[in-house]
Amino acid sequence: MPFFSVVMATRNRPTLFRQALESVLGQSCGDFEIIIVNDGSSSEHQSAYKSILGAVDPSRVRSFALIPRPQGHGGSFARNFGAAEANAPYLCSLDDDDIWTDSNHLSRAQAVITEARVPVDIYMTNQAAFLHDKPQPGPIWIEDLPPILASLGNRPDRHDAYTVTVEELLRSQGFCHLNTLIVRRALYAEIGGLDERNGWEYDRDLYLRLIDNAAVIKYAPVTTARHNVPDPTKAANMTTALSEFERRLSQLRLLDRAIFFSRHTAIRAYGRRHKAYTLKRIAELLAATGRHAEAAFYAREALGAGPTAKWAAYTAWRTLKQALARPSSSGRSDNDH
Repeated sequence: MPFFSVVMATRNRPTLFRQALESVLGQSCGDFEIIIVNDGSSSEHQSAYKSILGAVDPSRVRSFALIPRPQGHGGSFARNFGAAEANAPYLCSLDDDDIWTDSNHLSRAQAVITEARVPVDIYMTNQAAFLHDKPQPGPIWIEDLPPILASLGNRPDRHDAYTVTVEELLRSQGFCHLNTLIVRRALYAEIGGLDERNGWEYDRDLYLRLIDNAAVIKYAPVTTARHNVPDPTKAANMTTALSEFERRLSQLRLLDRAIFFSRHTAIRAYGRRHKAYTLKRIAELLAATGRHAEAAFYAREALGAGPTAKWAAYTAWRTLKQALARPSSSGRSDNDH
């Protein structure tokens, strides 16, 4: 049995996928299997995928092709499918348009996990973000954790990996991306894997549910992956295809779940805080499109979730705009008399 199962979901991006796959095959640790899930790529790309797979040792790679659908089954479904086929005790994931940049990523993770005195549920690292090959300023995910942990007196082990708590993790501005998240397969199955109904930020939803249920969490502050930020001018993937409203509604769903079902009070507080922020963004989006009644409604919802003097003033203004935009009861404006 291998130690790691690396799940790679791909759809219509064979050239980028080839680079991602090569970065996995280039790992110094050989104790892993690769599970490739082709999410119904179109016929024009099938020969390229076949060529890529034909050049790989079949003993290290298992490939599955999902039944084609117009928009695919989605990243969550494809990754869950791959996880269900996994044999190893630990699951990894890599997007088909990203790469692992540290050839010792899995070797380091295996050393940290195997030398721990108790079973490790989650192992996390950092990644760098690029847009059009230009590095993006951070922190974006959890790269701001080291000074936070140092200020709290948390010290790393001999591999420079920290054992961290939920409360410490939530002091970070972000969450761990799927590319740099390694999770015990039994825990992944226990929480039901990725939410296939959530079209956006299913990785943040998974992160919150994982840390809520994990007993031991390890964090190594090393950069192990490169994430290519989706081009906002294109609609080639889930992130750019969804409208801003749909994204925010997806956020509300995952935050409500964090508020309702999380065991840790810190996660419930996180959900309430970020829900207030999301409601505010929805109100502002609606106001910008002239939907004054809906903007006023969401402004009041945001005020209830996270009251501040500044937002109270904004809510009053939006309520006034709603009243001014409302037609008279007779259905005629004053100029009609």
